Amino acid sequence: MQEFLFVIVIGALLFVIFVFIIAFVYLFQELQEARTKTENIIKTYEVQLRDNKAKQQYEIEKARHQSVEFSRRTIKGQVAEQFAPLLQGFPYLPSDSHFIGDPVDYVVFNGYTELRDNHNPVDNLELVIIDIKYNKAQLSEGQKRIAKAVEAGKVRFEVVKVLEDGKVEVQSWDSPWKNRPESNVAETNSHNKTSEWQRNWDEFLKKYPKAYEPWDETDDILLKDKYLAGMKINDIALFLKRNPYKVRMRIKKKNLENMRNLQNQRV
Repeated sequence: MQEFLFVIVIGALLFVIFVFIIAFVYLFQELQEARTKTENIIKTYEVQLRDNKAKQQYEIEKARHQSVEFSRRTIKGQVAEQFAPLLQGFPYLPSDSHFIGDPVDYVVFNGYTELRDNHNPVDNLELVIIDIKYNKAQLSEGQKRIAKAVEAGKVRFEVVKVLEDGKVEVQSWDSPWKNRPESNVAETNSHNKTSEWQRNWDEFLKKYPKAYEPWDETDDILLKDKYLAGMKINDIALFLKRNPYKVRMRIKKKNLENMRNLQNQRV
C-alpha cells in the first residue's frame, strides 16, 4: 500500500513538473514573441524618427532657401524700383520721375524738365503713373483699381489754399474724360468736354502730322544734325513734324545726348 501511494505521489510530482515545464516553455515563447514585437516596434519607430528628422531637416532647408530667395527677390525688386529710371530702355527722363513707393512706385511728369529748363510750351506735358515689377510680379488689387480709375478719367489736379482763419479753399481741374456719356452727368456736358478733347487732339495732329509714323533713315540723319547743332527739342519736333516726346525718346535711343556732351567738351 505504501509503495502504491509512493508511486501515486511520484506520478503527481512528475505531472506537476511536466505541466510546469510546458507552462515555462509557453511563457518563454510568449516572452520571445513579445520581445520580437517590441524590437520590431522600436525599429519601426526608429525608422519613422529618422524619416521625420530627415523630412524636418529638408523642410527647414527648404524654408531657409525660400526665405533667402524671397529676400533676394525682395532686394532685387527694391533695387529695380529705385534704379529703374537709370536703366536702359526706361522711356522717361529720371528728372521727370518721382519715387513715392506706395501704392505705386513713380509719378512721372513727362516733359516737365524740358518745360522748366527751356521754357517750352506745355502742349506735350503729361502725367504718368508707374509701378515697377521685377520678373513675374503682378499688380496688386489696389494697383489694378488705380489703373481703372485712370482709365475712367477719375483724375484731377487740385490746389488747396490755407487761409489766415485756418479754413481751406479748393480749386480743381477735372479730366474731360471723367464725364463720358456713361456717367451720370448730363449728356450735353459730356459731349462738350469730349468735343473739346477732340479739338485739342486734332490741333495736335495738325501741328505734328508725323507724330506716330515710323522713323526712317532721313529723319534720323536730320534729327542728329539738328540736335548736335544745338536746336531745342520742341523746335526739332516742329521741323520734323513729330511728337516732341517721341523726338526726346529717339534722341535717348540714338545716344545723341552723350554725343552732344562730348562735342561741347571738345569745344
